[in-house]
Amino acid sequence: MLGNLADLAATGLASEPTLRKWLKEQPDCDWLKKRGSNGDAYEIDIPGAIAAWKAKEGDKAEVERQKSEALGQLALELGLVAPAGPTLSIADRKALVDEEISAMKLAHLRKELVPVVSVDGAVGDILARYAQRAATFSARLAKKIDLTREQLVAIEALRAADQNWFADQMENWGKDIVDRRDNPAAALEAPAPNDGR
Repeated sequence: MLGNLADLAATGLASEPTLRKWLKEQPDCDWLKKRGSNGDAYEIDIPGAIAAWKAKEGDKAEVERQKSEALGQLALELGLVAPAGPTLSIADRKALVDEEISAMKLAHLRKELVPVVSVDGAVGDILARYAQRAATFSARLAKKIDLTREQLVAIEALRAADQNWFADQMENWGKDIVDRRDNPAAALEAPAPNDGR
């Protein structure tokens, strides 16, 4: 069914100015039979134009969905929790993410925030070096002073018990701080290590 711009606007797709602008942006296509100019009306295949408009709107919706997913993923990576109620608009999500990024930048500038990767790497390196050095403690001690085999075994057992205790403390330390929010210092007051007796 052929029609003009007014017929296309009468379908309720959009206003006439919006449709006129959209038609000007269209390349030559099957459904646009004749372009309008001053005093000369458009000749449009109405069903074809409606299908093209809906395809364009579908593409826009897909782009918005992808943006929403990307912002949602970024929010998850930043530790923001997705709302349980109705979903936020893209603008609201973007505002939340921007606020979080700004807060992180400010904290970093204030030196309150250290990248977790650098802390993990440094602590891991120190602990690995300590474990290597501690593994040779009894042998190094035996070179300095005369020790019996039983004494060396007891020293090694005590060292291994201390190392296991230390590993447990490192593993549970963060949990203890969270569990003892009223008294964070209590997390540091850990029980004495098992002396192997």
